[in-house]
Amino acid sequence: MTRKPTRRKADQNPPPTQWLELSELLDYVGQVLGRGLPGAIWVRAEIAELTDRRHLYLDLVQLEGGQQVAKCRAAIWARERYALEGKLKRATGGGLSAGMSVLLFCTAEFHPQYGFSLHVQDIAPEFTLGEAVARLNAMRETLQAEGVYGLNRTRPLPGDYARLAVITPEGAAGLGDFHREVAPLEAAGVLELHYLRATFQGRTASESLTAAVQAAHDLHVGQPLDALVVIRGGGATTDLAWLNDLPFGRALAQFPAPVITGLGHARDDTLPDELAALRTDTPSKAAVHIVRTVTQAAAQAQADWTYIRRVGAEEAVGADASVRWLRDRLRGAVQRGLNSAERDVTGLMRSAVGLSPERTLERGYALVRGADGRPVTRAAQVGSGEALTLHLADGEIGVEVQ
Repeated sequence: MTRKPTRRKADQNPPPTQWLELSELLDYVGQVLGRGLPGAIWVRAEIAELTDRRHLYLDLVQLEGGQQVAKCRAAIWARERYALEGKLKRATGGGLSAGMSVLLFCTAEFHPQYGFSLHVQDIAPEFTLGEAVARLNAMRETLQAEGVYGLNRTRPLPGDYARLAVITPEGAAGLGDFHREVAPLEAAGVLELHYLRATFQGRTASESLTAAVQAAHDLHVGQPLDALVVIRGGGATTDLAWLNDLPFGRALAQFPAPVITGLGHARDDTLPDELAALRTDTPSKAAVHIVRTVTQAAAQAQADWTYIRRVGAEEAVGADASVRWLRDRLRGAVQRGLNSAERDVTGLMRSAVGLSPERTLERGYALVRGADGRPVTRAAQVGSGEALTLHLADGEIGVEVQ
């Protein structure tokens, strides 16, 4: 006998006769959200990504211990965008960017088609600046606790520069200013420059800058550098905040040669500025320091050569007749060496100061001579009431030291 298959009980139940359409459910969720958050609230977050399509679309995240614990979308509509960007720029000098910590005044919205998002109505620039200051203070305290905070500042600046490494962003405007100043010395073979490109803004800045310092360190191990120079053009306070990075700062603080910064700003402090042996406001000023140091070293070499030659001549005249033959032989050898040295020093001087003393004076420098006509290169060489002569491009001026 054949048995009929039995139907399970579930198959006998009819399908539900009541349900909600998806749009109805999402409408209901939106109504619940609206009743729970009846107005705008301040929300603290970090901008993970930013898309500009007339309106600004933000991906906001919350990070704890480097891990993402919350994420949502936000929008700044065009009608509010320009007012909010202007407010932020007046306070920080820049606009919104990825990686920035922000405090936003938002309404929570839920759309059946586009889901949950925040509508940004206002921004608190003071919070963004305060967060940057707090991060800088924390990094400063960490480096102080590690005992490296003031390490590079104790390294003396050299009396002359011959070999430098320069860390700079790709295509930075400040790089052109720097290069125009040092180009004559580089072309003359007086100065050897190694340019290392790095990213100065964005999430990859820390890794890129730290790698550039390591590359400079490798150069130093191969052949010692006189200094490491870090330059960039001017920028907003929020742009400069990317330079306040702990691994980058630690690498600069422990660098085995003096660090010189020229970051294109005067009123804002950055961690690299605090750690460097010498801070200058702009790339041009960093270059001027280098050129002036090389020029002064060459001038001192010329003065030393003049002194050595004069003393050598005086000693030669007073030598005993019994050693005249030996003296003449030695004098000839010394003279040939001095003549060769004079040619080398003269060539160096011409390269370092622009090929002629007149061109140097025309650039705004002055030659100072004492009452005896000798060049004065140190303040310690003169006293109060002493008369000096300033040689300028178009004449001489007599002055008295006070």
